Amino acid sequence: MTASAEARTAESTPHVRPEPWLATVLRMLVHAIGAAVAVHPLSVPEAVGAAAVGAAAGSVVGRVLARSRMRMAAILPAAGLVVLAGWLLAEVAVGSDLLAPSLGPATTLRVGEALSLGIGALGVSTALRALSSRRPAFAVLEVGIVAVAFAELVVAHRNGAINRPFDLADPIIAQGGDPTWAMIGIGTAAAFVIVLLLLSERSLLRSALHLFGVVLILFLVVGTTAMIGMPSPPETGAGLGLRSDEEQEGDRQEREGEGGGRRNNEELEFRDNYDNQANQVPLGVVLFHDDYSPPSGVYYFRQGAFSQYNGRRLVVAARGDVDRDIAASFPAAPMSIDDPPEPGADRATLDTTVALLADHNRPFALESPLSMRPQTNPDPGRFKRIYRATSAALTADFASLVGRTAGDPSWTEAQWAHYTEAPEDPRYRELADRIVHERLPEHLRDDAMAKALAITSWLGENGVYSLRSRHADEPDPTASFLFGDKTGYCVHFAHAATYMMRSIGLPARVATGYAVDESTRQGGSAVLVSGSSSHAWPETYLAGAGWVVTDVAPETVLTPPPPPPDPDLQRLLAELVRAEDLLPVDGRTPPAIASMAGEALLSAGEALLGLLLGALAFLLLGKAWRRVWPRLAPVSALPRVVYRAELDRLAELSLRRRFGETREQFAARLADIAPSFQRLTLAHVGAAFGSRRIPADLRVLAREVRRDLRRAFPWWRRAIGAINPWSWLLAR
Repeated sequence: MTASAEARTAESTPHVRPEPWLATVLRMLVHAIGAAVAVHPLSVPEAVGAAAVGAAAGSVVGRVLARSRMRMAAILPAAGLVVLAGWLLAEVAVGSDLLAPSLGPATTLRVGEALSLGIGALGVSTALRALSSRRPAFAVLEVGIVAVAFAELVVAHRNGAINRPFDLADPIIAQGGDPTWAMIGIGTAAAFVIVLLLLSERSLLRSALHLFGVVLILFLVVGTTAMIGMPSPPETGAGLGLRSDEEQEGDRQEREGEGGGRRNNEELEFRDNYDNQANQVPLGVVLFHDDYSPPSGVYYFRQGAFSQYNGRRLVVAARGDVDRDIAASFPAAPMSIDDPPEPGADRATLDTTVALLADHNRPFALESPLSMRPQTNPDPGRFKRIYRATSAALTADFASLVGRTAGDPSWTEAQWAHYTEAPEDPRYRELADRIVHERLPEHLRDDAMAKALAITSWLGENGVYSLRSRHADEPDPTASFLFGDKTGYCVHFAHAATYMMRSIGLPARVATGYAVDESTRQGGSAVLVSGSSSHAWPETYLAGAGWVVTDVAPETVLTPPPPPPDPDLQRLLAELVRAEDLLPVDGRTPPAIASMAGEALLSAGEALLGLLLGALAFLLLGKAWRRVWPRLAPVSALPRVVYRAELDRLAELSLRRRFGETREQFAARLADIAPSFQRLTLAHVGAAFGSRRIPADLRVLAREVRRDLRRAFPWWRRAIGAINPWSWLLAR
């Protein structure tokens, strides 16, 4: 045959670039790890191992099929049939009486799972590898599946749920460890595996260099995380100025005290189309040291207050003689809060411990705090800071506050003017007067508490709660809300209530912080504070009671409420704050961390050994089959299988066809070593082009090739090649 004939043969075979043996091994490893990770949450260890071995084998089979003449239209259905065959075989094994009597029900089920997932992984991996080999663009499927497998393994850990997934987190937590490090390790392993997949098509040297660089980067990531701590949760709070430490243009103020610098941004903003996707992230946990049930059924943890009207909205007061009940900074030593309400018939003294999982501008505490002091942080890697707050919590219901006068008799005229300043728009006063006259009997129309409740109840009945609104760009967003579609969220409702109260002479302000429903305690002594708890509410001042929360509860809600916090996570964080020993629910003492680590390493070693043994068995079986098949094959297949067997022997001795070299050129290059191989090559090429004249002495030619090799190479060299299990993968 001529070179042109060889070229026509190449044209009839799909062009698949040869890959080095390291790339094949890396692909096998990636497929095995991806299958094991995907199957791990779903099945028993035996099935996980079977899936890993099946995927590794499928990676090789897919590559072989991709380099054959078999079309993808046949490869993909064949892979699907393999998956179906695995399922049927498992059903037969489990559903029949073949295995159960001898193995027992439990072992039979495990064998069925291993058969189903192992053969299924073989089919899926074969299809993926064949696709990515024929069409490199489909390699994204391999990367995507590996990434999804790792993501599904730890998806329950998202949004700060450090107690999930239970099978990974529980043993670590039980020993006082932090499961976040396990999740970082899994993420690092995922990145490492994906990089192996991406580098497997490169040369050996470039793969080694790039792999070293990736390992160095991952080491730096893990190392710096250990030094600087975990990343902070994303900012949440609906523009309430609770956590943001950015500074708006035009609102820069020098911080008083040591070092000066910038003051944290505490802007109360109106936003349209507020995105609350990160709101489920835990931001803190509050431990109650005394039993307390709020009259409203909601715990209000006040952090900031906005009482100065700037012509468009309420901002933090610039005066030093107002809002003195708001803590200016976190306690570095025991400190008292200025102008707190006095405990008495309306308020009871209550102690709480607040542990922050994220940085905040100021401390928050159950309304209304009397004092704060720092607490020892049992887990600095988890909690940003911990402090204890003593509050004068409101115990009187609203009905008992009727009859109280508004404001504090000791206030100056400037303080009164500050807390009653409102927009000049007369519609606020007109609407407030109409609400009071329509909702209150004549004897209550001058009562401060009754008027405040009338205004907030009217807003609750007529307003629509939604995080999607169109008021932020208006000159007066509150007027656009109140006298427009009445659709907005807490900032709109709080401003509207405060403006109407002020317009009829009631001292009022907007407070911000977190509002947590009492039911979330679920009988425990702690509540979890998340971004979804961030809230703004109106407050009015009553003589003898101080600032009283007069929140609005909209009856029409377009934005669905967030789900309740995870009770297990709430309990776990509370126990971490208390630094208690965490035991499993069943009370059994967990194994030591060293023992757990040893078992984990042993299991990983066993899995790796099983994978290597399975891969070795596959390679040896493949090599033996290719070596024995020429003796059993039909006559029509002899030109192909006999030639292939001798190619394998040449590959054992590092004699391989170069890239771009025709088969005839390869045989001519080996003429001095194995002259008989030229005649065998011509017979193979002729049969490939449809020649019906099949030489009867093909097996004799093969024996002559082996005789030539025995003359050219010493016995020990041939013996080393014979025991090499992967040499046949290099033959082409």
